[in-house]
Amino acid sequence: MDFIREHKKLSILILVIAILVLLFGTTFARYIYNIVHNHILESNEFYFNSTVLAMNGKQYKISNWDGVNNYVLTVDVNNKKNALKSTTSDITYNIEVSCPDTVTCTLSKTNGVVYKTSGTDSYQITVVPKEEFREGDEVEVTTKAKSTAPYEKELSATYTIGVETSNFSYNIEDAVGDKYFTLNLTNTATFYEVEKAFSDYEVGDRLTPEEYLALTDTEKEKCFSAKVIVSFKPKKIYLDMTNKNYLHRIPNSENTENVNGYAHINEFSFKMDSSSSEKIMFYKQDPKLDYTYPIVNEKSIITVRVKTAD
Repeated sequence: MDFIREHKKLSILILVIAILVLLFGTTFARYIYNIVHNHILESNEFYFNSTVLAMNGKQYKISNWDGVNNYVLTVDVNNKKNALKSTTSDITYNIEVSCPDTVTCTLSKTNGVVYKTSGTDSYQITVVPKEEFREGDEVEVTTKAKSTAPYEKELSATYTIGVETSNFSYNIEDAVGDKYFTLNLTNTATFYEVEKAFSDYEVGDRLTPEEYLALTDTEKEKCFSAKVIVSFKPKKIYLDMTNKNYLHRIPNSENTENVNGYAHINEFSFKMDSSSSEKIMFYKQDPKLDYTYPIVNEKSIITVRVKTAD
């Protein structure tokens, strides 16, 4: 009784927590335990965090999968609380992933180290379809990263990956510390459209891939399956000028922007074949940033506009 009188506020807090645990069960109890456990770890200057994982788990809903090609998730972990505080020793950790039997999920590694000198590490999950997926289908992938030394802490996230309902999708693969990132584009349209009349074809006519392949190079230039416009800010990112999409761009489609007295590409356009995927590499001005989209960032650093064959 003396303790209760002397620690009235603490006693009330403990009582409230106990009532909430009784009302909401073990899930809430686990949530409270994680908060306390993390506080203890941070009091020992141990920080094991991530931009996409969390102690109590994070939920993501992604709808840009074509359901045919592999889908790659990039997950990062770090040793930072903020820009000023970080763990002063290396952190070793183990990795797990689980998914339904309609797909195969493979890890780029099953354990890793966040070195105190680099402050970050990452791994990839490749989701491989084992059957045919259609528009609206979804798969749920859960991953966990658990530190083993110097202290134990578990982070997790669940990704609900859905098949895109349109004929075109894109995403960005990146990680903190990387000097460049990759823009992945997928066109699932299965035909071509005539945009300039030729021979017996009129504007708007559809061609199968077989009919398109039988055309001459000049005739192919008058058709498209997907026309893509990529726009970006060269003050933050720079295009890899050796990329084949840029080298084979639509003539006179590029725009430039003056940065420090030099003209840098900030937009160009190109065509994609039916049922195809492309990759474009960009260099980052600041490697400490992570431009992953749509998981880490709700808005893409790159604007992608596309017209697919009707």
